[in-house]
Amino acid sequence: MKKIILLTIVHSIFITLFGQEREVRYSEDFIKINDAKVTIEINEVQELAHVLMAITDIGLKDSNLINHDSEYYDNVIKCFAPYRDHKAVRIVDSLLNESIIYYIFLSSNANGFAFNKNKLIRTNIYTFPAKGVGTVEISEDPMLKYQKELEDFVIVTDFRRFYAENKPFYDRIKQDYEKYGEIDKQKEWLEKKFDYKINSYRVLTSPLIRGLNATTTFEDNNFKEMLLYLPMIRNDKEVTKVLNIAMNSRVIFTEIDHNYVGPLSDKYKGTIDTIFNNRNLWVNTSNKSTMHYFNPVKVFDEYMTWGLFILYASDTYANDQNSLKYIIDHINNKMMAKGFPKSETFNTELYKLYNENPNNKIEMIYKEILEWCSNQQ
Repeated sequence: MKKIILLTIVHSIFITLFGQEREVRYSEDFIKINDAKVTIEINEVQELAHVLMAITDIGLKDSNLINHDSEYYDNVIKCFAPYRDHKAVRIVDSLLNESIIYYIFLSSNANGFAFNKNKLIRTNIYTFPAKGVGTVEISEDPMLKYQKELEDFVIVTDFRRFYAENKPFYDRIKQDYEKYGEIDKQKEWLEKKFDYKINSYRVLTSPLIRGLNATTTFEDNNFKEMLLYLPMIRNDKEVTKVLNIAMNSRVIFTEIDHNYVGPLSDKYKGTIDTIFNNRNLWVNTSNKSTMHYFNPVKVFDEYMTWGLFILYASDTYANDQNSLKYIIDHINNKMMAKGFPKSETFNTELYKLYNENPNNKIEMIYKEILEWCSNQQ
């Protein structure tokens, strides 16, 4: 089964999400168009799902789930809140009340559809890619199950007109990714450091995404595609342009690199299980967010994926030591805050091992960092 990593920016939690077998079909034409590309998209059907979730009771209350801090959100409420009694909204609200994981079931499975006028049709590229998260599983794609209600909402609210009118704003979001995301640079660095190539990166973003982000890599017809469900780029006026790029890159990088770290950690699973089975040493169990890192590999991978950004930053900002120090402190503080007490010492050792031979692949220091981990008390 395919695994999708779901992360929250606010609480920095990741959960494994499963899809059914044969969840993608990449045609030769699709491969030709997308090979060696990084694309940014505000998918229309996904935006429908985000709008519906935004006007539910949960969406209106939870600003960690839905981004409330934008003029766009205000416009969504103005345009669509009058339709909160629509059956589609009531269905979505009930699903989110059943499990907040329906946020990802709806938004991810929406990626398998497109509009033909006001009708939802299968793209025949993605088929039920989000089927279960942890112990929560569904047997039917909710986008398909509630297709008639969703289509009626589209017609009654004139959703497609709203989407078309906001296209200039969506285009600016894409431009911000190109200006501040530096995804091509991250891809180049990761594929130099890992023996793992991904043909295409596809960012699926929305102005309404806030805390929950997800990533997965699909493979079919000798073609690998990474999907990244991410929020808009943030522009912090209190820091330099360099640090704005770095902080936005961190959000993106620590999702992307799960797709590279995961396959490598699988090779060392036995060793990782033995070392990180001493859970109280590596996580602060009084921090509720750590319950989502429920096995040794998940704990180690969280240390590793965040630590890798320091290595990336050390190469990218080698001539700007002030920015590099800011980044390192940021990573250590974030990791400590979410319940990983050995993050600073782990990152210091990882950084030392990497700089002993920065041309080495990351796998070359896996054994060494794991040996260091085995000696911690």
